[in-house]
Amino acid sequence: ITRDVSLLSPVCECNGMSRQCVFDWHLLRETGNGFRCVGCQGNTEGARCERCKPGFFRQRGGDCCLPCHCHPRGSLSPQCDSEGRCSCKPGVMGKRCDQCQPGFESLSEVGCRRSGRLLSPRCECDPAGSTQGCVSGHCVCKASTTGERCERCKQNFYNLDARNPAGCSPCFCYGHSAVCVSADNHSIYNITSTFQQGAEGWRGVHASGSPAHFQWSPRHQDAFIAARRSEPIYFVAPAKFLGNQQLSYGQTLSFDYRLDRGGRQPSPHDVVLEGDGLRVTAPFLAQGKVLPCGVSQTYTFRLDEHPSSKWSPRLNHFEYRRLLGNLTALWIRATFGEYSTGYIDNVTLVSAQPMAGVPAPWVEHCECPVGYQGQFCERCAPGYRRDVPGTGPFSVCVLCNCQGGGICDPDTGECYSGDENVGNSFSCPFGFYRDPRQPHDCRACPCSNGQGCTVVPGGEEVICDHCPPGAAGANCEYCADGYFGDPAAARPCQPCQCNGNVEPNAVGNCDRLTGECLKCIYNTAGFYCDRCKDGFFGNPLAPDPADKCRACACNSAGSEPLKCASDGSCICKPGFEGPNCEESECPACYDQVKAQVDLYLQQLAELELLFSDVQAGGGAESQELEGRMQLAEEMLRTILGEALSLQASDRSLESRVARMKGQGSSSQSLLDEIKATVGRLRSLGSQYEGQVRETRKLLERARLDLDHSGAALRWVTIPVSKLPGGSNQFLMLAQEALRLANSHAQAASSVDQGARAAEEDARR
Repeated sequence: ITRDVSLLSPVCECNGMSRQCVFDWHLLRETGNGFRCVGCQGNTEGARCERCKPGFFRQRGGDCCLPCHCHPRGSLSPQCDSEGRCSCKPGVMGKRCDQCQPGFESLSEVGCRRSGRLLSPRCECDPAGSTQGCVSGHCVCKASTTGERCERCKQNFYNLDARNPAGCSPCFCYGHSAVCVSADNHSIYNITSTFQQGAEGWRGVHASGSPAHFQWSPRHQDAFIAARRSEPIYFVAPAKFLGNQQLSYGQTLSFDYRLDRGGRQPSPHDVVLEGDGLRVTAPFLAQGKVLPCGVSQTYTFRLDEHPSSKWSPRLNHFEYRRLLGNLTALWIRATFGEYSTGYIDNVTLVSAQPMAGVPAPWVEHCECPVGYQGQFCERCAPGYRRDVPGTGPFSVCVLCNCQGGGICDPDTGECYSGDENVGNSFSCPFGFYRDPRQPHDCRACPCSNGQGCTVVPGGEEVICDHCPPGAAGANCEYCADGYFGDPAAARPCQPCQCNGNVEPNAVGNCDRLTGECLKCIYNTAGFYCDRCKDGFFGNPLAPDPADKCRACACNSAGSEPLKCASDGSCICKPGFEGPNCEESECPACYDQVKAQVDLYLQQLAELELLFSDVQAGGGAESQELEGRMQLAEEMLRTILGEALSLQASDRSLESRVARMKGQGSSSQSLLDEIKATVGRLRSLGSQYEGQVRETRKLLERARLDLDHSGAALRWVTIPVSKLPGGSNQFLMLAQEALRLANSHAQAASSVDQGARAAEEDARR
């Protein structure tokens, strides 16, 4: 549907910058007026042509937007303020940031560098509030700082911070006050996702809105999404990152991101924030940059309206605070093109909480005018009500209009007292008390944060003692144990949702701010104790603890570590089979080795019996037998030495394979090295076979000699101590050789599996 302003009703509100608009259902739901302006003139944009395009500014309402003309190298961004003044880089000055400050020279992409001429020694500027330069001994202050040394905030600003490109933050106070200071009752609190225990509520979605396959890696403890077509896919943040995030204003959102495809450029919509009908986006990197391939990098975004924060479109301070106050979506781009895979880890949103700890000076404490109360002037004072209840704390507070001058509900305007209360039986709402001196009058409790109160029986003293359900503290400022939320930030406390998988009477079962379950029992895990721990299977939501999570009964050597299927069946490694992965089949290159070593062990057992007969019969030493046994021992020690060398080679190879898989991609040279090492395994196996065959022949000759001279040996005594190492040591050496053969068989399976997986990763 298209309307023309000149011909139809005034539903097309385009601020005089367009004559046409189209109908938009989404806009209707958001604002109540579904007509979006098209063809905005005068360098304007927006649903009502209400704001200037990026790089333009408006001097007076109703005028066309003028170009900023900010210098591309000297300014922080193409955007300027309402007076056309651009934000300059260090050492740069001028309305358009096109000149170097005195004492600076050579304007470039990083600003102007300090010249060799010395400045006045009296220039001692506060680095938090200055641009690190001065003119004729006078400091050059940031936009919102003042003072000879730029050491304090301007009026209506607070929290001098070196990390703030403007120096100080403007007072917010929901628009009801412009006077504030840094609060002293909040501490730093980070909302994080480290993916150590699972997906933590994150999911994937296509740009079109359809769900995408989200995957979690228990080995690398990160999350990833793989694309099969060109449409972008996004990581979508869970509820703990959404809602009222006012306490994150001016702070940072950061995360580690890795892309497995090279040559991809960022887009303007890599990070998306939505809330209260507003939407801003930002790229991972500046325009013209290329995303690094296969390398994890930390990306950081400052949550404010300053041009250096990279958000588009550029909102004003009040709009950005509105967006954070009701954040409904946080999207981070996962894929860039067909067959690309994006990995994310260590997501952190810096916030604050009303508790003791490391101070969070960016949280404001407002000086409220008449009619308002609360730390942020977010509530109407007793005797006042919200003029527009639907807008919540942003609404203006006006006087109650109750007959008889009584008070009213601050949100709905419903009267509680005065002439409208004509009976003797009535009760005051929560947060108010019945005045014993005026039985038909309700008065607001003299308590903060909406705390309830009672009157001491027989007296007039009022005691604050009734917090909202789940709230605790002297001012009901935090949630009690077993509840989570943030009453100080208008997030009511609600019970922990741990699916009955925590101790009923234990302390600290869930995080009081985020609701994350911290003490899962019955072998459960996850954000809400809604999955089985690694190494367990079953239904974590079953009402009977016996039916919840049970241990996987898998052979530790033959099964994947800490894994079994949902029905308890084991996941076997290559070369193992059976219900519990307890049966193994050695690789083909070790079959002959194991068979020969088994035969060798049998022959050594027979030789041990002959030794016993010789010792029992007595007689003289047999130099020939001793010499042959010396040869047998030397050969067996050679085999054992090579076995130990092979074992070290196996471990080195497994380490290299693990490093390759940890890097996400492998080079052809490492794959060639794997193939060469596996070839060496086969070669050593062949050497084993030959050496064991020679040893078997030697022992066979020794046994025949004993048979032929059986009568003589009855009179010959060869003390075991005279033999090289003793017959017991021969048996121990053979047993050790068999143990190593079995170990190498398992190691070869692991090496082959690792080599195949690494090669598959490299091909991807």
